[in-house]
Amino acid sequence: MTGRSRALRTSLALLFLGLSLTSTSPIWVHADNAPTGIFKITLMVPLPNQARQSWSLLIQSNLQALGIDAQRVVLDWPTIYDRALTPASDVLGRSYDNGGFDALFLGYALGIDADPYSYYHSSQYAPIGSNYYLWNNSQNDQLTAQIKQTLDKTQRLDLVKQWQALAYDQQPTATILYTKEIVAFDYTMPNAQHVFSTYHSPYWPPIEQLSMLGGSITGSITLAQTGPAPSEGFNPATSSSYYDQTVYGAMFSALAQRNDTIFKNMIPQLATGWSVASDQKTWTVSLRPGITWHDGVSFNATDVKFTFDALQDDALAADNEAFIKGIVGGKTDVTIVDPYTVKFTLPNPYAYFVENILTQSIIPAHVLASVPYANWRTNPFNTGIGGGPIGTGPYKFVSYNSTTETNHLTRNDNYFDFPENGKTALQSRGAFEVKDYYVKHIQSSDDAVSALKAGSVNALDAQYALESETSFLATWPSNQWTSYDGFGVQELGFNMKHPIFGTGVNTPLGLSDPSRASLAAKYVRQAISYAIPRDLIIQQLLAGYGNPGITTPVVGNYRTGFAVTDGFNSALTPYSFNLTKSRQLLQAAGFFPAAPPSIWQTWGFAITVMLLATVVTLAALYTVEVRRNRPTRSIPPTLPSSSPSPSSPERPLSTGSQPNSLPTTRGAALDP
Repeated sequence: MTGRSRALRTSLALLFLGLSLTSTSPIWVHADNAPTGIFKITLMVPLPNQARQSWSLLIQSNLQALGIDAQRVVLDWPTIYDRALTPASDVLGRSYDNGGFDALFLGYALGIDADPYSYYHSSQYAPIGSNYYLWNNSQNDQLTAQIKQTLDKTQRLDLVKQWQALAYDQQPTATILYTKEIVAFDYTMPNAQHVFSTYHSPYWPPIEQLSMLGGSITGSITLAQTGPAPSEGFNPATSSSYYDQTVYGAMFSALAQRNDTIFKNMIPQLATGWSVASDQKTWTVSLRPGITWHDGVSFNATDVKFTFDALQDDALAADNEAFIKGIVGGKTDVTIVDPYTVKFTLPNPYAYFVENILTQSIIPAHVLASVPYANWRTNPFNTGIGGGPIGTGPYKFVSYNSTTETNHLTRNDNYFDFPENGKTALQSRGAFEVKDYYVKHIQSSDDAVSALKAGSVNALDAQYALESETSFLATWPSNQWTSYDGFGVQELGFNMKHPIFGTGVNTPLGLSDPSRASLAAKYVRQAISYAIPRDLIIQQLLAGYGNPGITTPVVGNYRTGFAVTDGFNSALTPYSFNLTKSRQLLQAAGFFPAAPPSIWQTWGFAITVMLLATVVTLAALYTVEVRRNRPTRSIPPTLPSSSPSPSSPERPLSTGSQPNSLPTTRGAALDP
């Protein structure tokens, strides 16, 4: 480890320790000013992201200083899923103390298009939808339904801005930041900087877009990622894991695909084209003939019908079942016209039909039709053990080595042709040269960076949060890493059934006037949002990589007005860090009959000194290590049935889209 790496690690450790002390140790709190516990909130933090754990401690300490009994628990991913993301019916909506959740720190990948319906509409409740907050608001339902059904883009984006203003006010989730991602790689892929900037998540993984040094077509690359694959498995109908997508995204195809993350145009992939009738509800999709699955069997309309039937079946309980049903309508609304034509008859127009329905990865009927849905998650097609997935994509499954946690895929030399990104088009621009593609699980960013430097891996994906590896970025060649504004977010999501900050029925205001309970709950959520120091988190913990968040799923930079997602409302600004405002809002909800001492009298000095000490320590350690090192400077098992592994990523948004087709995904983890 270099001097600066040690310095940074030491500084982060001091910051983490300091935050731990301010949030748990009574020595930092004057006895007469100790938090009174006006209400309790348990903050759930998923493993293992260190930066997120640090900012969760900072937010916890701010809430405690406001008199809130803020507890914090760090949990593995199966527990996160069971309590919040895919809870059982008897857990749904319950508080943390009753088996559910209060508030959840979560990071996830977003889609290209501004479609809040699948995140927030009341028909999309977990566990078969992505509204894990359980937000039920009539104005929200009306706006999100209008957005998805409004075909005129200008009108639709105006509705998106109206919806953002509502979500900004209501705060069903406190959006902390929008991510800025970094992918690092070695010299063996000459066009990697362009590829990873142009085809980043949610177009992931873009292995077929890569060229190899010297034009070799027999070489291999190994991509390291911080989470394991398989975690939920390799069947895109049953897995919502980002890390699984890094593998299966190269093996499956969809009816339509984004050309890239820059121009964002839709192009036909398994389809040759599509048309919609004058009713704007009847879609006819023509399929591309001559395509074969990896086992040589021909692809046809039966596979398309089979895929959408499975996604809408309660017995499979796909994560995006509620979304697909809400848009498509039901199994009978997908019909086979002939072997190469499929018709979708929607109950209502849907503005993002091509973007979010036709981008669902298609799975083979001839392989899975005889397998009961109850067995899909344990079938070799999903586990990769004793068999493996069969797709139509640019790479084929070879094997999974459980000892080294490495997947091996090989190029599909029978990959079909289609505009922009088919076999011939790729080869004509010097791409599709990687012969063997390996995906290796290396959890630690330090170990992954060391592996890249040693040449045992060729690329590190964006989930390593390399923005905190400042010494690595300073010494690694500038043409061997890339940074970009990601379609990603970090948030603190609220349980909207909680009696304090969800429904408000147990707030003092709600108890005295039940008609104002929901208003009291909103005041509490807003108070918590004002207690989040967004700029400090980005600057101190993420080295400036990121932008303060406003709402999801619409992403942009409020300072410049740049819209990463179309429809970004530049009139809104993030909630500022303002503990005085937090206290006023809590008072409005009926808490704090008398104003307590100033937050900075109680906490501010300790936090400020701690942060300054961290910066000073970093500078001092860096100076010492540079002096010291200047003369010798060197150059460079079994799958769970329904829950992901402890290192598994956050859950993708249930739109049915898949990574190689630029999905809208919740929780394809942006960070480990």
